[in-house]
Amino acid sequence: MLISPALTMLGSSHAYAGPQVDGGYWFNLRMQGELPVHHFYWDMDINPRWRDEGKHLDTLYLRPAVFYKPDAKTSLWLGHDTIASHPDGKSSYQENRWWQQFQYQFEPYHSITFTNRSRLEERTREGFHDTGHRLRQMFRAAQPVTNHPALSVVVSDEVFINVDQTDWGAHRGLDQNRFFVGVNWKIDKSYVLETGYLNQLVNKATRNLENHVVTTTLSFKF
Repeated sequence: MLISPALTMLGSSHAYAGPQVDGGYWFNLRMQGELPVHHFYWDMDINPRWRDEGKHLDTLYLRPAVFYKPDAKTSLWLGHDTIASHPDGKSSYQENRWWQQFQYQFEPYHSITFTNRSRLEERTREGFHDTGHRLRQMFRAAQPVTNHPALSVVVSDEVFINVDQTDWGAHRGLDQNRFFVGVNWKIDKSYVLETGYLNQLVNKATRNLENHVVTTTLSFKF
């Protein structure tokens, strides 16, 4: 099982107060297809996220990207996020992110497939001047269910590290950690459904935030 040291670091930070806990639901609609240039593809995510046990819309992500895939295991990505946030008790705001990503899938080991994803983000927020840089490192493992090859058990962990501080509140160092366990169902070669539980620990200056999230991703390939 993939368990990042960041879980321990986040859990112990501000332990005197205990984390603020919430439940939520995240849904991701993902579409992907080939571009007219060989080895190049497009990708589009529409990702609403609800907080307060799923009662209120928290954020909406629009994430277009293009990527180059020289072989079946390797891909290089360039994307942009437009994020509309509606925090509880505060004014809504928009964040924009350019990001670059390297992804690699290793050869299966005893039927388990391991994937590495490294992403660097450049983040800006409306009403502020600074650009924040953040590194995201994710490792993922997937193992097919015996006698049901279309189904796989999935475990992943992703660590977020802020490279610098910004005038809109980002602090240098550990930002958050996301641990996921779930099931991936390859309905056919064009449709994939993945659902499960995600634990998000966010490192705050005064009190950490822990979100217990049910997350579902529906993917289409054209």
